[in-house]
Amino acid sequence: MQANRLVSPHIGQLELERFELPDELPPGSILAKAGVTMISAGTEVANYLGRTAERPPERTEPYYPGYSFAGEVVAVGAGVERFAPGDRITGPLPHASYAVEGRPERLERITHIPDGVDDRAAAFSQLSCIALNGVRKAGIKLGERVAVVGAGLVGLLAARLAQLEGGRPVVSFDLVAERRTKAIEFGMTAAIDSSSPDAQDQAAAIAPDGFDVVIEATGSASAFVPALELAGRGGRVILLGSTRGVVEGFSPYTDAHKKGLSIIGAHVWTAPTHATVMDKWTEPANRRVLLSLMAEGSFDVTKLVSHEVAPDQAGAAFAGLAAHPDQYLGVEIDWSRL
Repeated sequence: MQANRLVSPHIGQLELERFELPDELPPGSILAKAGVTMISAGTEVANYLGRTAERPPERTEPYYPGYSFAGEVVAVGAGVERFAPGDRITGPLPHASYAVEGRPERLERITHIPDGVDDRAAAFSQLSCIALNGVRKAGIKLGERVAVVGAGLVGLLAARLAQLEGGRPVVSFDLVAERRTKAIEFGMTAAIDSSSPDAQDQAAAIAPDGFDVVIEATGSASAFVPALELAGRGGRVILLGSTRGVVEGFSPYTDAHKKGLSIIGAHVWTAPTHATVMDKWTEPANRRVLLSLMAEGSFDVTKLVSHEVAPDQAGAAFAGLAAHPDQYLGVEIDWSRL
């Protein structure tokens, strides 16, 4: 049986290719049919452009993107007990019409989709896990003032989750007017133009002593120092965006030490791999909570979909995200349109 998947054969290129599925599933494996997959505007586009350690400019091997999948199990191999044909699932599977997965560490991260959550919403679960890991690192207490720098997809997901954790107020900062509008539509207290001459005055009117928590979600090195400046004395600054590059003009004494700031890295791999009595919030545990929030309607992520494309339009979507990221938010691939 043949299926289709996305591949980047060379840096800056992305295509849809045919590939062969195994005639018989290996023991311990599942075969899943895609409903919707979501493009990661951060990691996947950076790899597509050859800007990561995973795919540096000199690497010639093809890159197969995708880790935000929602679909249905169609077959299981010998020994599989947690999944059965017909189960709706979401998790880190690739951009492909069908995917085979048998690695135990990957299968552990795949979660059943509850009733009331469609594939469009469930495909957000992986990026939402990334956002929630950062929010959990912040340790937000009810009534703490939260600033989220960057109103892209991960920033908006983090902002809404910060509200659900008890952040009051939660304020978005972004350069792009459309994203600020979306932040207000998504329920943020305010959305401030970071480039405005009176941005600091607007921020001070909301948090006169600075914000208790600042979540940096742009991934831009140039946003690091401004994020520190928003934090009040003793504040926590969460580095959620996958910032690449060197920070210019950073004075540790002035920007962090003097105010007693805690600067916390929040890469998704900092989530625990196994639950402990001190921290039970593994990625699968976070995903289950997120899916339950979607089911109850308090985390309506489908508001953040800006583009729904067919698989053969994915190359144009990757190129658009690379060239004009401000014109995109949540980009989903509908595999039923193959």
